[in-house]
Amino acid sequence: MINVALVGSYSAIDKHTHALVKIQDIRITGRWISSGMQESASETETGMICSDPVRVVENADALIITDPGIFCNSVAIAALRKARHVFLYPSVVRSVNEANQLIKLSHEANVILKCGRVGNTSIHGLVKALPDIDSISMVELQHYSLISDIFKSKSTSVALLSDMEIINNLIHARVISIKAKGLCMLTPEPEIINARLEFDNGCAVNYNSNLVAAENEFFITMVAKNKILKYNFITNEFTGWHLHRTLNRNESPIFIESIQVEQTDSLWGELSDFVSMIRSGQTILTLNDSGFESYVLTDRILDKIMKTLIQCA
Repeated sequence: MINVALVGSYSAIDKHTHALVKIQDIRITGRWISSGMQESASETETGMICSDPVRVVENADALIITDPGIFCNSVAIAALRKARHVFLYPSVVRSVNEANQLIKLSHEANVILKCGRVGNTSIHGLVKALPDIDSISMVELQHYSLISDIFKSKSTSVALLSDMEIINNLIHARVISIKAKGLCMLTPEPEIINARLEFDNGCAVNYNSNLVAAENEFFITMVAKNKILKYNFITNEFTGWHLHRTLNRNESPIFIESIQVEQTDSLWGELSDFVSMIRSGQTILTLNDSGFESYVLTDRILDKIMKTLIQCA
């Protein structure tokens, strides 16, 4: 039995609890709710409510920090110093140095430190549907959001981090070159981003993000050997244009395939992996292994943008 404590907002704890109860031999021993709501969030929720986010780990083997945006770096540090395993989101840290500090503490305590994905977009089904994923040589990712969303919960850094997680799941290589520019239209943060990333395996990524667009669009185009693949994250439609040689003039050299990509419960999968690592005694050695690689890439892109930022407002 693994005892787990949860820290975060009321709704996020409820969401993570629903995922945890699907995993065998897990017991939730405590919760600290940052939003101040003290009622039980659901029938499945267990564990006493603590008034102190640090004390919540006293009877736990592992701590799960459920909110990407909550400032819980100090809670993670306290848990690691008590030799508790920690699952968090990369945007909990405020710099790459903080991420390295957490990894150092996890090494010293010989415990697991693992990052979850910030984005709600599951690409497990997409990766499963992709033939010859290692042969992808070029990627174009376009992410446009309605202008009204920017004044609600849309954040440039979180949106960029989520998109870089998608890129890292598709391309398992090291970035060797980054070119990026951004525009500020309505807020101090750049709402429009254009970037080009080059990897040491020869793959290139063109990235376009617009948080002040007229309509929502979110799709990725991938070029592989003799094929072009396109996936729409909004409709979950996956289309492939396959090129082939033909001696028949009446036969088209292009074969079009359209399939529906299966959606998966990515949160349950991430928490299951975290629990499996604890049970197996697996160790994590680097930023990339821990899941911070998307955060590091996002930090590098934003640093490039801030150096060349054009203020239009």
